[in-house]
Amino acid sequence: MLMNIKYFYFLVFVVTFLSFGLVQDYIRPNYDGGNDVIIYFLGVIPNFLPGIGLPSMFFVTIPDIFKPNTSVYRNRLKLSIIVSMIGLIGNEFITIYTPGRGVFDWNDVLWTIIGGIVFYFLHRRIQNL
Repeated sequence: MLMNIKYFYFLVFVVTFLSFGLVQDYIRPNYDGGNDVIIYFLGVIPNFLPGIGLPSMFFVTIPDIFKPNTSVYRNRLKLSIIVSMIGLIGNEFITIYTPGRGVFDWNDVLWTIIGGIVFYFLHRRIQNL
């Protein structure tokens, strides 16, 4: 993997997680408007963005941990997406059983998966640079 491409994946991770924090901590709590579409997207963006950013981080860190001749290294794209989706969606399901952690929402699960799909196509685009 070229070094500059590796930094692009790190940049994707940083931008998505900074944006996540911005939406979660500042924009969503301070939005006073009544637009249902904006309210909906402010509700799902904190799930969508990590769906892009977390696989990006795994994709670039796996080569630093596993040797190139291992199956983990060879399947790092697939594993990055699968592990991220299991963790992020599992976190959403935990809200069912953990009082005070929020409310389970199928829209959050859906947008997490959409984020993983966006990462896949973003990865394909990056590889063609």
